[in-house]
Amino acid sequence: MALKQLTILLLLSAMLVGGCSGKNNVYSGIEQQDLTGITTAKELDYIYAYKGHTSNWASTYYIYQKKDSDSHVSRVFLKYIGKEPGPSGEMKYAYTTESGGGGSGTLSDAESPSVIYNLGGSGGTGAVPEKDSVVKMHVEWSGGSEDIELEPEL
Repeated sequence: MALKQLTILLLLSAMLVGGCSGKNNVYSGIEQQDLTGITTAKELDYIYAYKGHTSNWASTYYIYQKKDSDSHVSRVFLKYIGKEPGPSGEMKYAYTTESGGGGSGTLSDAESPSVIYNLGGSGGTGAVPEKDSVVKMHVEWSGGSEDIELEPEL
């Protein structure tokens, strides 16, 4: 009887842990499938993805080029994953790639009902970071500042 109860308890625990892992993904809402304007991977020449997170922030950086295009597009997202309340007031960010690219900006009111910040995109024919390089992100908000290293998703 005790062995049967232990087995049931272990199965329930495994289901609980397994069921929670997908829903608590720190990158949920800022993953590759959330990019707009791309319907299938077949229309792309390449896509590079870089991800990193701290206890307060998750960030993704994507750079891709569509087939039959001479220019690439980059997209940057930040998601607040820290304790409530979330950021409010002014928020600053800056990111750099090892190829010399990057960007920065200021959000005058960081309050966001979704806690996901689409930091925009850019494009062109300039240098593209290497697929296995690192992107460095710096964030400053009312609760502090953090540096995030975005590692390549190979």
